[in-house]
This record gives sequence, structure tokens and C-alpha cells, in this order.
Amino acid sequence: MFARYRVPITAITVFGTSCLLALSIGIVLYLGLKQATDSTRLLWADQSRGLIDTLESNLDARLQPVRDQALWVAGDVHDLSDMAALDGYFRGVLAATPQVAAIAVISADGQSRRWLREQPGAIAEDWSHRASIRQYLEAAKTATSTTWREPIFTEVVDAATLLHDIPLHGEDGEFIGIFAQVVTVQELSHLLTVSSGDSGITPFVLYDHQFVLAHPALERGSRIQPMPRLGEFDDPVLQRIWSPDAGADFIAPVLVDTEAGGIYQGEDFYLLLYRDIDRFGPATWTIGAYLDTTLIEGEQIASLLRALAAGGVVLLLAIAVAIVAGRGVSVPIRKIARAANAVEAGRLEEAPELGGSRIHELDDAASAFNSMVQGLKERRLIRQTLGRFVPEKVASSLLSGGGEIPVQQTEATVLFCDIEAFTRLTEMLGAVKIVDVLNDYFSDMVEILERHGGVVTQFQGDAILATFNVPMADPNHAENAFRAACEMLDAVAENRYRGEPINIRIGINTGEVVAGAIGARGRLNYTVHGDAVNLAARVEALNKEYGSRLLLTESTARLVDDDRLQQIGETTARGQSHSTRLFGLEKYRMKPQRETGE
Repeated sequence: MFARYRVPITAITVFGTSCLLALSIGIVLYLGLKQATDSTRLLWADQSRGLIDTLESNLDARLQPVRDQALWVAGDVHDLSDMAALDGYFRGVLAATPQVAAIAVISADGQSRRWLREQPGAIAEDWSHRASIRQYLEAAKTATSTTWREPIFTEVVDAATLLHDIPLHGEDGEFIGIFAQVVTVQELSHLLTVSSGDSGITPFVLYDHQFVLAHPALERGSRIQPMPRLGEFDDPVLQRIWSPDAGADFIAPVLVDTEAGGIYQGEDFYLLLYRDIDRFGPATWTIGAYLDTTLIEGEQIASLLRALAAGGVVLLLAIAVAIVAGRGVSVPIRKIARAANAVEAGRLEEAPELGGSRIHELDDAASAFNSMVQGLKERRLIRQTLGRFVPEKVASSLLSGGGEIPVQQTEATVLFCDIEAFTRLTEMLGAVKIVDVLNDYFSDMVEILERHGGVVTQFQGDAILATFNVPMADPNHAENAFRAACEMLDAVAENRYRGEPINIRIGINTGEVVAGAIGARGRLNYTVHGDAVNLAARVEALNKEYGSRLLLTESTARLVDDDRLQQIGETTARGQSHSTRLFGLEKYRMKPQRETGE
């Protein structure tokens, strides 16, 4: 028995000089790739974490002076009875903190005075009638220090802002008003852009885990009031911050107080790091950044690919040397293999005559193979010649049996087919054309019969005698005979043969038959005998009486799985006292396929 998996001889010769080299190169490249990948990932994390540290420091540097100045003003201003007199003072306060867009003082009785960086002078208004201001003042009375309020949209500066305030008290500790400062959200977004530079890292600040407070995209002066919701913001990576696709455990060694996650966007993988802080308002701020690792990974892997290419060149050179060394042995063997494949596929004419070889064993193999192919060609010629006069399966049995076919006595299904009104058709067409019609018709019918496992044992004029289960065993012989008959009837109904329509009748019977080669010593004919054969011929003739085109005896019908079969009549076999029921299909009754004038 041949092995299922075989190794080409060229592969064997190549293996010794190249396989171990390839393995060595592969191990070195793998270790290098792994180390470079780990280093690259740590670099990503370190860059992102460093940016977050920078962002937090910059936010502190930007916002802490606002708080310090509020504390200084609260300790310095104790009288708001004449706020106009304080214009110069508060203009100086505003100049000291360039990140502040505007400041305001609201007295305890609701009088306000505002100073805007972009406008000279001051704006005084009476806000005492506003319920929101009264509530604001009332809440401020109990405050003990500075307070960052929830971001709001402020019409004063026409932008979303962060509001910072502190209560003011008189010399006796009495509440006299509020000092408020506003920092635009756009200012924070500008700070993020400056901090990240051209690093390829995208920074962001979220408010209460739900809103985008600062982002490079908001630097252009968005008028969303006051902040866009995370799910509505035009940043698909940031939108999925709370549902990362993959973990980022590989950077855990460099993380201390920072969370990390991974997000796939198309074919790109984004590394996302963030940190929560609670010192700039009533809700949590989330400072974070994300990085498209594909950009850095491509640069790092490029050098590895160059190393891989160099190793590949060395490997290819080694393989080339091994192939040249092995061709002297492998080429003759491959020629034998190709010729053998052609023989196996039945294409003997494509099998070339093999030349000799200086290797003794290969030369003997080529000579033996050439002799085998010549013998197969002669055997095929004999088989083809036999096949023109006896059924193909009978010819195969003759060749495999040394020229003899043993006599068989077994159950078989016999199909008998006859052309309707053949005598009239012969008179109408003439002897020459009727032969052409029959040849086309017989070719069509024989193809159908053989496709279903039938063997045509005789052509009797216009009639066909076919057997199923002899000489080759077929456990479904009755079913196959029935299916073949239906296909034959459908074929003649749909086709014309040399332009002529043909109608046929078919009878099928299952029973004991004797099959074998009968005749003189030098000239034998394979045929089948028995009452089962005679009954099939009789049943075919009864189609005329029942107006049908297909009849099956009861012995065949009970072996056929088809609910459409129905009893049509019955007949008595010759030499038997009991009758045999006949079955057919309604499809092939009382509906002539063509009018032939019979």
C-alpha cells in the first residue's frame, strides 16, 4: 500500500543543506521580532503616558493660576459699594492671567460689573431680577473656597467656558458678593494641540465620562453648547473609549495610575490611555490620549523586514545550490512520475517514451515503464475494438477474465424497448436514412442506460434488450432500470433524430436469468436467457393494449420506490398458471408523445 504522504526526492536533497539554515534564520528573526515588538509597545505606552503627564501638568499650570488669583482677590477686595472705582484694579487682574477670557464681580444685591479681555472698559448690569443669579448668590454664601462650576455656554464671550468663582467678604466677614472668572473650552483644546505637537498622538479631556471637554478638533471654535456628547462627537475611536475591543496588558509594567485599552478601527489598532482627576470641578475629568500604533509599528517592522529579506537571500542561495545538486537524481524520477500520472488518468498517448539514465536503477525503471505502457496501449486497442461489438462492461469482464466470462444465474431486471410504428417509419424514410436515425437514437438510449448501470446485450432491429445486475452486480437494479426507462421516454419526447420524431414503448421485468457467452468456439455472443427475458418482451408489447408507453411487472414494481406507480392491468406469463399484475405511470398513458400514424 502506497504511503499517503510522500516527500519529493528534491526536497530530501534540499533539506540537508537548507532546512537547518532556514530554521536558524527563523529563530533569530522571531526572537528579534518579538523583542522589537515588545520594545515598540512599551515605547507606545511610554509616549502616551508621558503625554498624559504633560497634559495634566499643563492643565495645572493653566488653571492653578486662576485659582491662586481668585484667592488673592478674595483676600484683597472687601468693599463693593463702588465697583466702578475698581475698574483699574480688575483690569490689572485680567492682564495677569492671559488664559482668562473675562472676569466679573456680582454684589450681594445682584449688581454686576464685567471686564472682557477683548473689550475696553467695563460692562455694568443689574441682575437682581434674575432668579438664577439670586440662587447663585445664595449658594455662594456657604462656599468656603474657590469653586470650578460645570461648563456652560457664556454669551459674554460667545463660547463654551469653564466658570471659576470665589465668595467675597467684607472686613467684618459679611458676604458682599462673588468674584468669577471664565476660561474658554477652546483655550483648553488649543493647549492640547500645543502639548501633543506632531507626535501623532491625539489628546483629549472628557467631562463626567460623557462629554468631550477638550479635543484638537474643538480648537477651531466649536459653538456646541456647552460640550458635545461623547456618542455624538466626530471621533470614532474616542466614541468607543468605554468599550475597548482588546486589552492592553502588554504595557502593564509601565502603568501606575493610568488605565489602558485597545481599539480596532478597520485594520488599524489604537492604543488608548487615560487617567481620571477630580480637582477641576464638580464632576470627574478624564485626561487621555490615543495613538495609531500602525504608524509606529510600520517603522519598527520595516527594519525587521530588511533583516528578513537578507536572511531570505541567504536561504535562497542555499536552496539553489541544493536544487542543482539534486537535479541529477530528481529529473529522471519526475519524468517517470509525470508519465505514470498520464497513464493513471488514461491518457496513454501523452505518456512519453522515457530515455535512459547513467544511474543503473533509473535506467532499469525507465525500460520497464516503457514496456508497460506499450502493453497497456495494446490492451486498450483490444478493449476498444471489443467495445464496438459487445457492451463495454462485457468487454471489461472478458479482458479481466482472460478472455472468458463465467455463466451467471441470478436475479436481474430486464428492460425491453421497441420503436412504435417502426415498419411504417422505415417505408417512409428508406433504408439508408433509417440507419442514420437508428444510430442517433441508439447512441442516445445507450448513453442513458449505461449512465444508470444498464448493459445493452442485444439490438434486435429497432428493439433494445438491456439488463441490470448482469454481468456487473447492482443491488438497486430494479430502481435503476425504472429510472432509465423514464429518462428514455422523456428523451424521445423532447428530441428528434435526424429530424424525425420517434415514439417508444418499454417493458420491464425482474426475475431469474441465465447470462453468458453463447456461440461457436471462435465466435461467441453475450446474451441473457430465461422466462424473465420473455416476460419483459411480452410486457413491452402489452403497451399497445393498455394505451401506455411504460409497463412494469409486479416483481419490478415492488422494488421501486415511487408512489406514482399504479396498477394498470395484469397478464399471464407463458408456462405459468397465475397472473402477473402490471404497473405504470399516468404520465406515460393515454397521452401519445407524437402522432406517428401507427
